[in-house]
Amino acid sequence: MRIVTLSLVALMSTVRPPSADAAEAALAPFVAEYDVRYGRMAVGNSRTELSRAAQPGRWIFESRTTATGLARIIASGILKQHSTFDLEAAAPRPQSYLFDDGTDRTSHDVSLEFDWRSGRVHGTAEDEPVEVPVIPGLQDAASMQALVLARLRTGTEPGMVSMIEKDKIKYYRYTFLRRENLKTAIGELETVVYRSARDGSDRETISWHAPKLGFTLVQAEQRTDGKRGFQTYIRKYQQGG
Repeated sequence: MRIVTLSLVALMSTVRPPSADAAEAALAPFVAEYDVRYGRMAVGNSRTELSRAAQPGRWIFESRTTATGLARIIASGILKQHSTFDLEAAAPRPQSYLFDDGTDRTSHDVSLEFDWRSGRVHGTAEDEPVEVPVIPGLQDAASMQALVLARLRTGTEPGMVSMIEKDKIKYYRYTFLRRENLKTAIGELETVVYRSARDGSDRETISWHAPKLGFTLVQAEQRTDGKRGFQTYIRKYQQGG
């Protein structure tokens, strides 16, 4: 089972980020836990953590998703995403990315290294070699979440974001939908709601982010032709990681 929690949101220019020290303006460590559903069925839980690495200026964005109930018949392991990136000019610059589907097989796993000096991304995706030229601003599936968060916190629209998926570069457009007061497991929160999708695609992700929590994702829905697929709902939040 693939459960991918994406932070897919941008901030209107009229919304101001919370006050913070200059060093914390773009990113700040946190841990968030979510319940995961598919349609009306509870299928798992997820934990997302943003933390500083030992090397100055380097960050780690990691998520772990565990299936529960009947979903464990399909996916009994822990699905993991892990991105290591440098923060430059309030934007992540990925260094490495790992995806593990939680099984002993490697047919769905991804391992990428970003060599910015040589201008290449290399590694493996689903047991196939990857060798792709980098382009300015290129993200992986996890660092893209950090990019959106960083731009939110600094009051900048994400706009069009490029992301490497397996051995392809794809482009996602972020569009503001509305402001909404949302009832959650951790209380009622004021949120900004955004849509993310590739141009011409019938698949989209709707995301709710809470300014009070540094624009952390508090709810997300993946939709295809308007029908809901995977959904995530926040149940716990801790600032500082």
